[in-house]
Amino acid sequence: MTPRSALRVAHFSDLHYGPRNLAESDRCFGAAIERAAELDVDVAVISGDSTDHALDLHSPSAVALVSRVRRLADHCPVLMLQGTWSHEPPGTLSVFRELGGRHAVHVADRIGQVGLTAAGDWVVSPGWCFDALPEGLVALFSCLPSVNRAAVAAALGAADAAGATGEHVAALLRGLAPSHAMARQLGLPTLLVSHGTVFGCTTEHGVPMASFDHEFTTGSLFDAGAQAVLLGHIHRHQCWERDDGIGRRCIAYAGRSAGSTTARLATRASCFGTSAPTPPHAAWK
Repeated sequence: MTPRSALRVAHFSDLHYGPRNLAESDRCFGAAIERAAELDVDVAVISGDSTDHALDLHSPSAVALVSRVRRLADHCPVLMLQGTWSHEPPGTLSVFRELGGRHAVHVADRIGQVGLTAAGDWVVSPGWCFDALPEGLVALFSCLPSVNRAAVAAALGAADAAGATGEHVAALLRGLAPSHAMARQLGLPTLLVSHGTVFGCTTEHGVPMASFDHEFTTGSLFDAGAQAVLLGHIHRHQCWERDDGIGRRCIAYAGRSAGSTTARLATRASCFGTSAPTPPHAAWK
């Protein structure tokens, strides 16, 4: 990795590779990867729904996606998050662990933390968070894959599942704050990666999402204490910022990189660090 004062992160999301939109998804993702390489990003994050559904490995959609992620991994380390279960059934992303690019691909399919080293390697927490931060890290990522609402409903009952999901997620996010504080004391950028709906966000169709069964509020996400929250699931790019005692922080949806409603490159590049020279979430032009 190139030494610099800020960690440069390429944030992708909701690629939705599948036979219906393969040409558009692949064209847009390919262009975004080339732009990321031109900007010499340090790490790439794909925050869920890389596929539109389970794909056979021999299918054109799977072959194209694997090829693109391999190109990305040849430039920088890659973190891929498990998205919505109906789009990415468990195990869909496992093949990317064995991709064999120049840099490693970490597949985040469970709640946990991963540290990025100066050599570009991933160090995975044994549990849901690190008790003590490993030495040699240049950034700390906390990963919260898409919540399986069916599992919550089965455990708590359908009537209680909606409210319980948000409450459990909020408690988990608060629990990540101490490790993020430890990382900040060491001068490490802290990033939270997740997939879900923020109360009050807007869809790509311009519809506000304001139901109490959503996974997140901006308050619960900021309570995690991360400098940057990189989200997937909503296909419209949008962000929220806060400047408080912790410093300037940002929550952002990358937006979908292709789609009939957007028909544009919505992927974003971001600079995060203890002294980032650009705004926390700057759009690529």
